[in-house]
Amino acid sequence: MSRGGVLITRLVGVACEAIGCRALANIVPKLNRENGRVVLTDLERVDVGHVTWEEVLRSERDFCRYQYAQHPNPLMRVLGWWQSRGSKVKAELKDKTVVAHERLLAGELALRSCQLEQGRVPARLGDLVTNYLSKVPEDPFTRQPLMYRPQGTNWLLYSVGPDGVDDGGRPAGRGWPVKGDILFDSSW
Repeated sequence: MSRGGVLITRLVGVACEAIGCRALANIVPKLNRENGRVVLTDLERVDVGHVTWEEVLRSERDFCRYQYAQHPNPLMRVLGWWQSRGSKVKAELKDKTVVAHERLLAGELALRSCQLEQGRVPARLGDLVTNYLSKVPEDPFTRQPLMYRPQGTNWLLYSVGPDGVDDGGRPAGRGWPVKGDILFDSSW
């Protein structure tokens, strides 16, 4: 959504992706097996082509260097850096949150497809690879696989969220700092 842009460009991309995730989350439970696979393939393609946070920061640094070269003022440079620190941290959390939502949607679709085709849920997410997923979805907050717990014919799939702590699937609340996990939620 926001490849090649600076921080504000990525934030607009995050907002657009969040709108798409909400809409998609509402229809996921209604998709049949064939449509679910099409959407799943598209979600994986989006994830592979996703702009990384490192790319965003590199573009932002390049833009700032250019601006400072045009108007050299050491005081403004330090002031700009100081004022932007907190904003960058919050923006990174927003970026990782939308990536987590997209990967949770892909995982949810794969699990639903597996359940529809095999009548059961897999024992672990790795069992979905090759038939449903090209790879196990990674939690952007830990760079480990998303958390998955089969529960009979249902399951719990979640990201540990911005606090990096596995809260056992307890949903994250609002406010700062964010505590709790990010779950697939079709009621967004």
